[in-house]
Amino acid sequence: MMSWFRQIKEKYFTVSVKYSLRLVWAYKDVLRAHFSPVFSCYVRCFGKSQKKAAQSLRNKNCREVAFFLTIPGMWKTDYLFKKMMESPYYHPYVVIYPYSVYKDFSKEEIWNTIHRTEEFVREKGFEYVVPYDEKKGKWLDVRKIYRPDIVFFTTPYKDIPSQYYIYHFRKSLCCYVPYGFASLELGKLNYDLVFHNLLGMYFLESEIHREMAKRNARNGTNLYVSGFPGTEVYLRKDYTPKEVWKSQPVAKKRLIWAPHHTIGQEEAVGISTFLLYFDSMLALANKYREVLQIAFKPHQLLKFKLIALWGEERTEAYYRQWDQMENTQLEEAGYVDLFLTSDAMIHDCGSFTTEYLFTRKPVMYLEKPDAPSPTFNDFGRMSFSMHYNGRSLSDIEEFVKNVVIGGDDPKKESRQHFFDKYLQPIDGMMPSERIVYEIEKLINS
Repeated sequence: MMSWFRQIKEKYFTVSVKYSLRLVWAYKDVLRAHFSPVFSCYVRCFGKSQKKAAQSLRNKNCREVAFFLTIPGMWKTDYLFKKMMESPYYHPYVVIYPYSVYKDFSKEEIWNTIHRTEEFVREKGFEYVVPYDEKKGKWLDVRKIYRPDIVFFTTPYKDIPSQYYIYHFRKSLCCYVPYGFASLELGKLNYDLVFHNLLGMYFLESEIHREMAKRNARNGTNLYVSGFPGTEVYLRKDYTPKEVWKSQPVAKKRLIWAPHHTIGQEEAVGISTFLLYFDSMLALANKYREVLQIAFKPHQLLKFKLIALWGEERTEAYYRQWDQMENTQLEEAGYVDLFLTSDAMIHDCGSFTTEYLFTRKPVMYLEKPDAPSPTFNDFGRMSFSMHYNGRSLSDIEEFVKNVVIGGDDPKKESRQHFFDKYLQPIDGMMPSERIVYEIEKLINS
């Protein structure tokens, strides 16, 4: 009996029964999500709708394009948005809405995140909407109010109000740019969720990623290789990063610490080492305060999970420590300028495994001491080999002393070779240019 129950739980309730049942109720998708014949039929019908949506734009003078966004760290389409702003054929705008509304996260922190996202987009000068009715206390239906012709999603997960999920937009051309550069071996999560199979256009980082998607997805007809828009800024010579580091009395080496959010026992991918080093990294910053400054760049979901684990008071106090020390700082929004003006990084994030290599600066990947290395995909394994590896505080300190402060960087030439061979633009065309090209091609096909 227990064995049968466990099999059902592992197949249908991969996170927790309570959370999974909430999603089933909110999205009403038991049949299309879990029964193959119904799923296949639904994908075919949705695919036909996507083709019609694209064809309907052929003679439209200006296409309404909604870029959905929940948290600043998921924004990877700066140049794509700007390119569409400059074109008379597109009217882009950002739709800001909440993330993780079904996980019992702090409502106050959810709204704080919405406000941070709003400020993030406002500073860019982008048109945006926050479709929330304060009087009724409900999130509004973007499809009915704004009628977008094209929707760019930034998350494939069902942690959002159901009216912002792909099910609701079959009459719009549904596009997806991943919020991170896929480096971990997560075949289903990256390529075969219901979301991925319904997309009209799924834009991928490389030909290697397209081959991985073909192996894993039940619908492999919607795959387009564009390069990763989130790293386009590192490829453009005309971009000058802003100074985002705290002013110091003397010049110091600049190190980023970027811990992942997967700290819970029920995580599908438990790669975070935060709970092992959260005190040690503060101590390290204090020990080397004369020659080093550290930016704490946590995954934006980490705070939600820490509040659930530690409570709000302890979590806020910890974050304040990073914000208030003379040679440390807290970074909760974008990270491009932080990356470009840094000297090195320590992290345990899947996407950053490749993203930071665009800077060609030294980087360490933290692993749990008694656990096997994370399972990387075909591309991620190559990226991971460009890292220094850390499994202890002594490994971290050796990296800081020798590589970051001392400048002894034996992997420097290897990183440059990797950049030249795998990270340069595809056929000389930037990702934003390639995406617009492919959309126009589909519309006019």
